[in-house]
Amino acid sequence: MSDARVLHFFGGKGGVGKTTLAAAYAVRLSEEAPKHRVLVVSLDPVQSLSDLVKKKLPAKPTKLQAGKGEGGLFGAELNPPALLKPFLAEYLPALAKAAVKGTHLSDEEMGKLYQQAVPGLEELVALFHVVDLLESNEFDRIVVDTAPTSHTLRLFDLPAQLRKFLGFVKAGQDRAAPAPSGKGKKAAAAAEAAPAGFLEQVGQKAEKLLALLKDPARTAFHLVALAEPVPEAQTRMYFTQLRERGLPVTEVVVNQVEDHQGCPACQGRRGLQAPHVRKYQALDKTVPVNLLGRREVAPRGLDGLKEFAKEWAAGKETKALEFSAAEGPPALVRAPSMPPIAAPPLPPTRLIFFVGQGGVGKSSCAAAAAVTLTEKEGPVLLISTDPAHSLSDVLQSRLTDTETQVKGTKGLYARELDMAGWFNALRKRLKEKAEKAFEGAPKAGNDVPADLLYLRNLLECAPPGIDELAAMSVLTDALVQERFKRIVVDSSPQVTNVRVVELADTAKTWLGALHGILNKHRAKGLGELADDLAAMLKHVKRFEDALASPSESRFVVVTRGEDLAASRTERLVEYLKEKKLQVERVLVNRVGPKSTCEKCENRRKLELNAAKAMEKKIGLPVTMAPALGRHPAGLRELKAFRTAWYALSAPPAKIKAA
Repeated sequence: MSDARVLHFFGGKGGVGKTTLAAAYAVRLSEEAPKHRVLVVSLDPVQSLSDLVKKKLPAKPTKLQAGKGEGGLFGAELNPPALLKPFLAEYLPALAKAAVKGTHLSDEEMGKLYQQAVPGLEELVALFHVVDLLESNEFDRIVVDTAPTSHTLRLFDLPAQLRKFLGFVKAGQDRAAPAPSGKGKKAAAAAEAAPAGFLEQVGQKAEKLLALLKDPARTAFHLVALAEPVPEAQTRMYFTQLRERGLPVTEVVVNQVEDHQGCPACQGRRGLQAPHVRKYQALDKTVPVNLLGRREVAPRGLDGLKEFAKEWAAGKETKALEFSAAEGPPALVRAPSMPPIAAPPLPPTRLIFFVGQGGVGKSSCAAAAAVTLTEKEGPVLLISTDPAHSLSDVLQSRLTDTETQVKGTKGLYARELDMAGWFNALRKRLKEKAEKAFEGAPKAGNDVPADLLYLRNLLECAPPGIDELAAMSVLTDALVQERFKRIVVDSSPQVTNVRVVELADTAKTWLGALHGILNKHRAKGLGELADDLAAMLKHVKRFEDALASPSESRFVVVTRGEDLAASRTERLVEYLKEKKLQVERVLVNRVGPKSTCEKCENRRKLELNAAKAMEKKIGLPVTMAPALGRHPAGLRELKAFRTAWYALSAPPAKIKAA
């Protein structure tokens, strides 16, 4: 292969086919250079790579296919917690040792605060491990299957955040260290020549990783997309964010494009894809947009991946799938009439979370439920906690971070959280209170106390993902105010967990440690800062109580009728049950209607079979949502969509749909 880059990332919104394309690309590299050792590794906690190759992959690279000599294809699914353990064994003591006394806080207290900046490091350590495999020449090429968009962007930000945090730690040490005297110059020179300490080594590793990620000669980012509204909006955002970080995007791969064959419904699906493909092509004329056709049976196992990789390498699909200028979306095909088995009503709980991987239609399903509940019950608040918001498009209403009444409704309010804005406002407030507590202390130069330096940049030292405290805070406020009968949540895509749920534990640990230390020094001016943290802790506790109560919170898991999606759904349901959270049902979205077209009917049967297998394995009721002529948008279409939901299996007694 002419491409000499050694590190390839496959990224995009959840559900676009990153894992399949990453694995196929690795097969392609291995076939074209059989003497090379090629590794495909998954950083996605969902761990679909094992499902895809039909073999349980350990964290240690395992040979999947022999090449020539020592060459071949290897696969691995990393275990970040296992990699983190030996790292922390050196990192935590090094942080404690680096702590110095501040104006108000002792060196021991500073050490405890430093050690709170640990959550999220496991993902960065996993990325360090990938680079180590590359730098050790154990592998010639590494292909990385990444987590969904927001998760991966956060991962790429971690090296810079770690570098910044270690900068605060070092600055504190420098301020505390006495200036070398004339007699001490030899000692200072010897110290400078000594091997770097562990924290310095970590900082150097972060610098090296950043340089590698931004090097277009060695690294390539393959952006995978679908020609659908929500994936398109998120892909364009992702493209911009990657460019801002200096990461080299080498191509956009639009997956699952419909071909020119089939009935009017098939061609209608193709027409829906046309405007999205054109927008991808307009992103940047220097970045190629390649099209891959939808396979009725998705490639599975090494044999399936080999065949797919061969067809992809031939490079003929993009030309064969090109859209003519005349192709475009058809008129809406109305939702089918109510099936005989009505969908069960939504549970009488305050909070209803719609969760699932990206690209399954959570926003449409959450919005449709909220529209119906408003008509039947009264005021409803619909909140998007997904960084890549799509509720505005689904509701055809311009939404902001302020509760906005949706036009045409009597009680539906919607809000798209601006977590970055909320986080910046909190950062500013906490910084002002920290400055106030250190009146008289130097605010600039080399004499700034270590504790002021830390507290002034408190949120820069916070665990990754703490910005999602915004979601927790807003949901808790809505529960306490009792203005709304229901709060429907369009959640950010799940990885193996629901981030806003995991955040409760992380936030409680971090905030609790901070509050415990600052509260001791109330008399020294740290009382206001401690009070702010105490209020945030109350929000966390109220949110935890709401999650634990079936009368307040329930989860609807949204998925698709596909094999890989089914495996992820099963793991998500297991996770929610382990957390003792109430899973109401599984909703299989976009199931096709009966058809005389062989292509459409085969697709429908595959979806139904996957849904039936899911219901049997999970042991929860499965609700089906129909595929329409296009993605539902606007109040009328959302209501028609919701009233067409139906149960896969007949319930014990006939019920009226909500």
